[in-house]
Amino acid sequence: MKRGMKRLAVVGALGVASAALAVSPAFAKGDISIQATPHTAHVGHVVKVHGQGDDDAEWNTILVIQERSGKPGHWGHWHAVAKSFDGDARAKVKVTHPGQLQFRSVLYATDEHHQHPRTDRVSAPVTVHVVR
Repeated sequence: MKRGMKRLAVVGALGVASAALAVSPAFAKGDISIQATPHTAHVGHVVKVHGQGDDDAEWNTILVIQERSGKPGHWGHWHAVAKSFDGDARAKVKVTHPGQLQFRSVLYATDEHHQHPRTDRVSAPVTVHVVR
């Protein structure tokens, strides 16, 4: 008899847990990332950059890879080096001077005509050290 009560308690607990999961709100999923190789490059070489991003809650998105150069405290402005409408952008950037390069992915959500973009997500920057 004790065994039957334990089984009933387990089944009841599972039922309550599944009911709680069924009534919890659904959240849209999305992610953004950036990779750059190599991490240290020589002037004149090419850095390969790969950005990915998506957001299930948005119908139309644009993924932009942005670059800035300089050194901490004296960075230049971010500017776009690649753009993608499918959430997967790639760029090859030729290194022109020593210092540091930073890259980031920015996901913009837009209307159906890709006008009036608004920033949805921004990745953490990845740094490439440039030597002579």
